[in-house]
Parts: sequence; structure tokens; C-alpha cells
Amino acid sequence: MNIILTKDYAELSKVAYQIIEETIKNNQKASINTTTGASYDGMFELLVEAINQDKVVIDQTVFTNLDEYIAKRDQSFTVYTYMHEKFYDLIKKKPSYIGLMDGSTTDPQAEIDRYNEVLKNYPRDLQIVGLGVNGHLAANEPGTSFDSRLFLADSDDSTIQSTMSYQNLSPEETPTQMLTMGLADIMEAKHILVASSGIRKAQAVKDTLEGPINEECPASILQNHPNVTFIMDEAAASLLEKEYR
Repeated sequence: MNIILTKDYAELSKVAYQIIEETIKNNQKASINTTTGASYDGMFELLVEAINQDKVVIDQTVFTNLDEYIAKRDQSFTVYTYMHEKFYDLIKKKPSYIGLMDGSTTDPQAEIDRYNEVLKNYPRDLQIVGLGVNGHLAANEPGTSFDSRLFLADSDDSTIQSTMSYQNLSPEETPTQMLTMGLADIMEAKHILVASSGIRKAQAVKDTLEGPINEECPASILQNHPNVTFIMDEAAASLLEKEYR
């Protein structure tokens, strides 16, 4: 595992962006599966700027996503809304393919079947994931099997609270279920990128990097992957016992 310690969020965002830039420059037909949320807001800003300045060319690149809330697509908190407001609607040139799940479906299994075909057709060169405060990856909450595949997941209370805070939602507005890629799906990517920022993620970072590999900390499975880049700022790294540079 390649562990990168950054001074702060701005540096973390820059390093995360550089990994995407390198991935695309090495393979313009790269398949990149990404996540959303505060850990990657800065990264997307840098990526939009680079694409619009022709520093990064994505017309042959595939972009797909990790998960989606069960909700109408136009809700403010959906992955669909995030990706359009922070990325797709801001770039002058589009990827060759955009793959987003549809959480407004009345038939979750049919949507799971459809998106499994997307994942099959576009094996991931780079998988971008966020780390939940309870150690979850995507919506794979503690206790989820390491063998999990794309499924409909119920969110833990800590995840619901994080969504409520980040999206400025009331309890009644906050979604409680997600369609999500499973841990086995995530582990199939050639390269996995994780970025974690802030003191509230410190315990999850410690459990992921220095704890035992078990399903109570889903992210601990990353210790078994041959090519993970884990970026963290000083606050997120504050509980680690080993030294990282």
C-alpha cells in the first residue's frame, strides 16, 4: 500500500487529482469509477480546471460511479446531482461514457442487473473510494461480507448523520438506503485510491491501516489489495502509531 501523508486538505486534493491525471495520461481509454463527498470536492475542482484548459483529455475515458441513494434523481443529495453540479455540467468536453446508477428506480434488482453489465463492460483501471467514519467503503457498512456484490444497502446511523450534515438535510429528508458496489467489486479494480481528511476520520484511518482485517471495519480489506494509494492529511493521521511520510 502506498500511503501518502499530506499537510492539509488542499494538498490532499492536489495529490488525488494528480493520480487521476497520471491514470488518464498513461491510458486515455482508462475506466475510472469514482465516489462523491467532501473528501473529493477539491479534487473535482482541480480536474474540471485541467480538462477545461486541455491539460487532461477525457474524450476516450470512461467515468462510472460507486453508488447512489434511493431517491428521485433530482434531489440535492444524490450522486447524480453531485456529479453533474461538480463535474459533468462544468466541463467543456465529455467522457466517452458516463455510467450512473438510477436510485429513483421502482425495481432495484433490475437496476442492479443493468449496472452489473456496465461494470462488466468497463473493468476499472482506477477505483476511487471514500472512507466512512465507521470504516465503511461505499455503502458497505460494518458487518458487510467481504464477498459482497452490487446490492441495496441500509445505511448505518453514523452514515445517515454524515449525509445529513454534509448535505444540510433534515432527518426527514435524509436518505437511508443506497445502491452500492460491493467490497468484492471494489477489490477487482487495478488501482484503488482512498482519500481521508479531518479528525473525524482519524479512528477509521487507524482501523483501516493498523487494525486487523475483519468485516467490522470494511475498509480493512484494502490491506489485501496489491495496488492501493491511501492519501490522508495530518488530522486524519493523528491516531496512527506508525510513522508515515
